[in-house]
Amino acid sequence: MLNLYGFLISISILLCILVSKSLINKNELKQKEDILWGLSLWAIIGGIIGARIYHVLSSLPLYLSHPLNILTVWNGGLGIWGATAGGIAGALFYLKKQNQNPMYWLDLGSVVLPLGQAIGRWGNLFNQEIFGAPTNLPWGIYIKPENRPSNFTNFNKFHPLFLYESILNLLLFLILLTLYRKFSKTSPKGVFLSLYLGGYAIIRFYLEYLRIETWKIGNLNVSQCISILVLAFSILFIKYSSSKMRKGKE
Repeated sequence: MLNLYGFLISISILLCILVSKSLINKNELKQKEDILWGLSLWAIIGGIIGARIYHVLSSLPLYLSHPLNILTVWNGGLGIWGATAGGIAGALFYLKKQNQNPMYWLDLGSVVLPLGQAIGRWGNLFNQEIFGAPTNLPWGIYIKPENRPSNFTNFNKFHPLFLYESILNLLLFLILLTLYRKFSKTSPKGVFLSLYLGGYAIIRFYLEYLRIETWKIGNLNVSQCISILVLAFSILFIKYSSSKMRKGKE
């Protein structure tokens, strides 16, 4: 499981970097390639740390009982909202040290990130995690009894949430890639970051309805609350940056 999961993550990262390189102007590629590799490293480090922190917080009683399990990242347990926040923080830290325009690079990274997510989600199949409610649909996946929640041991097949998210992330990537190729030079800085965040927020919000085990504080689904806030921020940022650009042209 470790090898397959790690292999998929490695492939997803490599493809994201290669696609990013293809989107950089050829005349600027030589001077920006080193920045791209350095940025990728810091984003990965920040993303893993943020993802693990989010997951640990979502299952805090379990990890308080078995604190050493916090380090067993290879067994799964990475929260995507934590990965996003940590990855952005890592990227900003590196870009500041390199005196780079952060929005240019965050926009570029946001275009390819859903491709990485689409591929990486298949690691959840091998770890038998990120599955939804029981289902009789023909594409339902078999989950081993030891991996089923205690109140669902009598069910065999479950919604493959990892597959749904993978497909939706791939569609989001294709949309962002098309828009970036057409409008990156004329769009406000940060708009593709906002489009990615808003698009993924919508995906995650609706998929949460199919999840069996969710992180809740009281009656509030934490992931859905974060999705709403992220979507609202994305819309406001796009409106603000578009308005600012229009005023600059007047």
